[in-house]
Amino acid sequence: MKFMMTFTWNPDTAARAEAVARFQKTGGLPPQGAKLLGRWTRADLAGGFDLIESDDAKALAEFAWQWNDLMRIEIVPVLEDADLGQVLTRVSG
Repeated sequence: MKFMMTFTWNPDTAARAEAVARFQKTGGLPPQGAKLLGRWTRADLAGGFDLIESDDAKALAEFAWQWNDLMRIEIVPVLEDADLGQVLTRVSG
């Protein structure tokens, strides 16, 4: 499954500096069991989005744990348009 992880920085310069240092050290990659498909950071640097593929909820929880002391994190399952189209065809037909 694919998941969109959104993150929002805490408005604290020390936390932001720690997050930048941690990202530079680790590359911000998820743990084994989760694959990073893409990452986008907001132009105002207030947060961003990671697209992750995983069938392992524990890997998603571990990834959130690695960062949630420095930022607010939400992880939600997402569908691509083609998959949504199949659902809509099935339920409307």
